[in-house]
Formats: sequence, structure tokens, C-alpha cells
Amino acid sequence: MNAREFLVVLAAAALFLVMAASFLGNVNWPSSPTSIPVYDPNATSNNGIANQMFEGFAITIILIAILLGAAMIGGVYLAKMDEPGKVGP
Repeated sequence: MNAREFLVVLAAAALFLVMAASFLGNVNWPSSPTSIPVYDPNATSNNGIANQMFEGFAITIILIAILLGAAMIGGVYLAKMDEPGKVGP
């Protein structure tokens, strides 16, 4: 394993550990199942998941959408290359 592969494995492991710590650390999981309101267009409060996500994380969701769109365009661009390893149309 060369240095580049080692760094890739190290970065992936570090990312996994950060994600695992954020998901499993200090989360107050409910002890019993509860009903979750998804979306209510006539809601007078912000109890729905969609209502809360789009109000609190609107910029984040838009940035993720742009990133995923760019990734799809890049994937199509790379898939349409004539020769492997060739960069450009």
C-alpha cells in the first residue's frame, strides 16, 4: 500500500469515526415509538418534519442539491468520454 492509498483509508476511517460519534453520542432516543407528523400545509405550528427542515436548514438543503446536481453532471461527463483516462469531450 503506497502513501496515497494509506491517506485515503485514513481519511475514510476518520470520517467514519466522526459520523459514528455524531450519531451515537449524547442522543436522547425515545423509549417508546411516537407518531411523527410529516407535513401539514395548514399547520399553525412548525411540528412537521418538512416544516422544520425547510425553515431551519434551507441553505444546507439547497447547497446539498447543488452539490448532487454537479456530481450527476460530472458522472455523465466522465461516462461519455471516448477513451479511458482522457479528459475533455
